[in-house]
Amino acid sequence: MDVDPTWTFQQYQIYEQKRLQESLAEQEVAREKGLVIDPKSEPHGGYRIACVWPDEVTGPACTVSAQVAALLPGTPAYGYDSIHSSIGNIAAPGGRLVDPRQIPKDHELLDGLADAVKTALRDLEGVATTTDRSTTFGPALLAPRMALLFGRPAAGYWALYRAVHMACAAQELQLVPSWGPHLTLTRFAATARPGQVQSILELLGSWQPVTAAPTSIMVGYYTVAPGEFSVDEYTSFDLR
Repeated sequence: MDVDPTWTFQQYQIYEQKRLQESLAEQEVAREKGLVIDPKSEPHGGYRIACVWPDEVTGPACTVSAQVAALLPGTPAYGYDSIHSSIGNIAAPGGRLVDPRQIPKDHELLDGLADAVKTALRDLEGVATTTDRSTTFGPALLAPRMALLFGRPAAGYWALYRAVHMACAAQELQLVPSWGPHLTLTRFAATARPGQVQSILELLGSWQPVTAAPTSIMVGYYTVAPGEFSVDEYTSFDLR
């Protein structure tokens, strides 16, 4: 079941529990059968709106990403600027790379996404139930195609998520929803046998949950290249 941005927070929490159970089941599949190459590791680009987190979240997550990548040669370590929680994405036409400096349509679409974020933040001003936007990150989980930090948001984060999607829809921007404020640590670009998985599971099992609120919303574009994942910021909006 895909996440629906029109849900109430209570509806999202029901989905969150189901998603956690699915993620735990995926981890057992990875433990028993090993890892596979994620199709999303193939070269492509797209546009993104995401929440950026403070150092106490991003720093340790970046370290774990590098440690996982070191255990699987060919798998990219996600850099500091690439670890965040996607609110939604739009794939570039034909999977091409995005370049707003050279392609006017990229510039136009990113401006539209930025306008939608401005509208969302304006609509949330003074709404008391949106003040707590914190998320607890943990556990760290392994799936056959990726490693991630599971996130459990407060009601204010979900209100922000909904507002951004509503503002995009009003501009007829087809923002594809993320399934919640998780942090992708890496997507596998190499296979691994079950016997190779245990060291990754032990590493992820050492993660200590951390709770924080996002510091900003970033509008940008991502690039997937062989052994590499990067996100370039187009503009951002401070949430502090």
